[in-house]
Amino acid sequence: MAFAAPPNPSAATSSTTGNTRYTDFPMAMAVLTTIFFMWGFLTVLNDILIPHLKAVFELNYARAMLVQFTFFGAYFLMSLPAGRLVAALGYKKGIIAGLAIAALGAFGFWPAAQLQSYAAFLGALFVLATGITVLQVAANPYVALLGPERTSSSRLTLAQAMNSLGTTLGPLFGGLVILAAVSAGVPEAVRKAPETVQLVQTINNAAPADVVNAIQQAPADRLVAALNDASGASLDRLPAAPLTATLAHLPPEQLANVLDKLSGDVLLDTLSAQSPQQLAALPANRLTDALDKLIASRLDSAQAARLSALRASLLPETQQQLQDYRQKQAQMVQVPYLGLGLALLALAVGVGLFKLPALTESTEQADAGQHTLLDALRHPHVLFGVLAIFFYVGAEVSIGSFLVNYLSLPTIGHMSEQQASHYVSMYWGGAMVGRLAGSFLLVRFNPRRLLATFAAIAALLLLTTILTNGPVAMVSVIAIGLFNSIMFPTIFALGIERMGPLTGKASSLLIMAIVGGALLPWAQGFLADSIGVQHAFVLPLLCYGYIVFYGLRGSLIRTATPVASR
Repeated sequence: MAFAAPPNPSAATSSTTGNTRYTDFPMAMAVLTTIFFMWGFLTVLNDILIPHLKAVFELNYARAMLVQFTFFGAYFLMSLPAGRLVAALGYKKGIIAGLAIAALGAFGFWPAAQLQSYAAFLGALFVLATGITVLQVAANPYVALLGPERTSSSRLTLAQAMNSLGTTLGPLFGGLVILAAVSAGVPEAVRKAPETVQLVQTINNAAPADVVNAIQQAPADRLVAALNDASGASLDRLPAAPLTATLAHLPPEQLANVLDKLSGDVLLDTLSAQSPQQLAALPANRLTDALDKLIASRLDSAQAARLSALRASLLPETQQQLQDYRQKQAQMVQVPYLGLGLALLALAVGVGLFKLPALTESTEQADAGQHTLLDALRHPHVLFGVLAIFFYVGAEVSIGSFLVNYLSLPTIGHMSEQQASHYVSMYWGGAMVGRLAGSFLLVRFNPRRLLATFAAIAALLLLTTILTNGPVAMVSVIAIGLFNSIMFPTIFALGIERMGPLTGKASSLLIMAIVGGALLPWAQGFLADSIGVQHAFVLPLLCYGYIVFYGLRGSLIRTATPVASR
C-alpha cells in the first residue's frame, strides 16, 4: 500500500552525475525506511479496525466502511495543504510534522473509546490520516533525492518494500491485540479422545441422517469438542431442526463454546429456544458475538423480527452485561494506538535529532507558477491514469476491508475474526512478494502488457471467489494481493510519462486519485448490505476490468511532450 508519488526527475541534484554509490546518505535512508514501515503498518490496521468497530457499534457494512472513507478522504482533502506545508518547512521538518500529526490522531483513539463514539473514532482517524498524507508528500521525494538519480527508483522500491512489510505485519498485530478472541475452552484431552475423533469423522463424512443420530447420542463434552473441530461445510449441510433440538439441551457453559460454529439459521433457532434465564447464563462475550453475527447475516423479514424479539426478551441485567462488554471492546484499541502514538513521537524526536541532509534546493517543483492541474489533465494518458489510480486503490482497499468479514462467513472460511486476520496478512504479504518479483519482470517485459495481464488475472480471481465457496473462494481472493503488487507504481509511471514540466502537476492529480480508497469501499458496503458480501465483490471486479483497458489502450501517449513556458 505504498501510495507514493515519484519525484520529478528534474528535481534531482545534478551533482550526482557519475556517482556510482547507491545512496549518499545510508543512515538517512535507514531512518526513512522505518517511516515507510510505520505508515504501512498504520494504514492496514484499518482492515482490523473495521470489523472491530462494526461489532462494537452494531454497524451495517456501509457505515463500517466510513473508516476507509474517512482515512482515504484525507488524501484528497489534505494532499494540497500538505504540499504547501512541506514547501514551507522543508523535507526534514515536514516529516517531523507528519509524524507529530499522526501521533496526535493515534492518541485521539483513547478519548474516542472512553466516549464510545463512532464519530470520535472517525475524527481521530482523519487526523491520523492527515499526518500520513504529510509523510507521503515529504518522504517519497526525499528518499529519491538521497543519492544518484539513476538509483532513485531502486531506493523508492526498497522503501515501498518496507511499507509492504508493515502492511503484512499490521493485521497480525491487530488480530492479536484488537480482535483477540477467547478460546473455545474445550479440554485438549476431550478433543483428542478417540470417541471425539470418530465423531468428527462422522460429522465430516457420513450421511446427514447418520450424523444427526450420532450427535444426539454423544455426551455433551464430546459433542462440543467435535462441533468445534468439524468443518463448517459439514455442519451447514445438516438439517437445522434436529441440530437445534440437540443444542438446546446443552448447559449454557457448553452451548457458549459452539455458538461461533453455527450458521445464521441454526444460531437464531438455537438462541430463540433458550429462556431469558438461560441466555443470561451465557458469557457476555459469546452472546454479544452471536448477536453480532446474526446482525451481519442476511436475514429475511421474519428472521429479523425474531431477532428483534430475542433481543427484547433479554433480562435487564443481561442487557447491561452486553453494554459493559461492548464498552470493554471499544477500549481494546486504546493501548495499541497509545503505543503507536508514542512510537510515532519517538520517530519524530529521532528524526529531529538526526542530522538529515536538508536538500532545500529541491523543495519546490520547477515551473510551478506556469502550469495548472487542468493543463496536465488535458493529456489523455494522464486523465485515464487518474481514473486507473482511483479504481485500483479503491479495489485494493475494498478487498482488504472486507476480508475479515468475508472469510468469517460460514460458506467461505467459517472462522473467527482473529483467525481471518492472519489471512489479511497473507493478502498484503502477497503484494510485498509480488513487488519484489515485479521489479524483476518490469525490466524484461512491456509494462503496459504486464499491467494488463496482472489486472486480468486479478479479475479472474475475483470472479472465482464470487462464483465459488469454501477453500477455492478463500485462496482466490487472498491471491489477488500478489497481482496487485505492480499496479500502483506502474500506473503512476505511465501516468507521468513524457510530461516534462507538467510532471509535478500530473503527480499531484494521481495522488489525489487515491480518494478511490475512500469512495469505493463505501459503495461496496452499500452493495454488501443489499446483495451480500460475496456478490458485492463485483465492484472491484469492474475496477480491474478498467485497469486492463488502461494497460492496453488508456496509457498510450496521444499528445506531444509538453514544453516548458518561457
